[in-house]
Amino acid sequence: MIRVARLDAIESMLQEQKVVSTHEIVDVLKVSGATARRDLDDLVAEGRVVRVHGGAKLPENAEEDPSSLDAEVTEGSTPHEAAEVDEPFHEVLTRNSALKRTLARAAAALVADGETLFLDIGTTTYELARCLLDRPLTVVTNSLGVVDVLSASQRGKLVVLGGEYNREYRCTQGRSVQEELRELHIDRAFLGCAGITELGIVRDNDARQAAIKRAAAECSGETTVLADSSKIPGIGAYTALELASVDRLVIDRPLPTALARLCADASTEVLVP
Repeated sequence: MIRVARLDAIESMLQEQKVVSTHEIVDVLKVSGATARRDLDDLVAEGRVVRVHGGAKLPENAEEDPSSLDAEVTEGSTPHEAAEVDEPFHEVLTRNSALKRTLARAAAALVADGETLFLDIGTTTYELARCLLDRPLTVVTNSLGVVDVLSASQRGKLVVLGGEYNREYRCTQGRSVQEELRELHIDRAFLGCAGITELGIVRDNDARQAAIKRAAAECSGETTVLADSSKIPGIGAYTALELASVDRLVIDRPLPTALARLCADASTEVLVP
């Protein structure tokens, strides 16, 4: 299928479903993950769609149906397939970089010297690591991006969790990562996500990374999720956490009414820098 026809087909899918994942585009149009991502970037440049982590949605003035994506991403997906077409770290790093830095600075202001932190994989936690460089902290992570940043620190201690290497995410994963985490006590865990549903489900594209998020939250005194507003509803076939079990959400815009009420009822702090 030629490029123009692919772009029109993707836009038609969005008109019908409001939100689509990269995995679905790959499956329906029979293209590679890289081609699907380039097509989405072209549609964004033309103002026809808005990028979200792992897919796209219609612009904000279009009616949205957050429930449609859950069904599409979950049906027929496997952990391997979801990871295979997810966006590589280096492609996501430059997207919304100023916004990610704003969220990272707000999160860094919560940290006291001497604390032990867990930093999740992802580009926003990568920016957080940059904010924490040369502070006297112990940072536990499975993100090689975070390791790249903090290995230059002269004051901090870095604990790298071992496991299977994931090239797309630039991280380690697997049961050994979870087991190592459960042997530690973490003062604060800072987690990313692929999406947050209107029912307060923190979503992930990969079952293995969802399990690591749960393990980090279980061993941490406080759990903070960092998410820009494109992550609502975002995508992700796997439940990582319920937002009700999260202590704080750092996000760039006020939440939709239903989600804000859920956070208030659960005493989950919402921090908008």
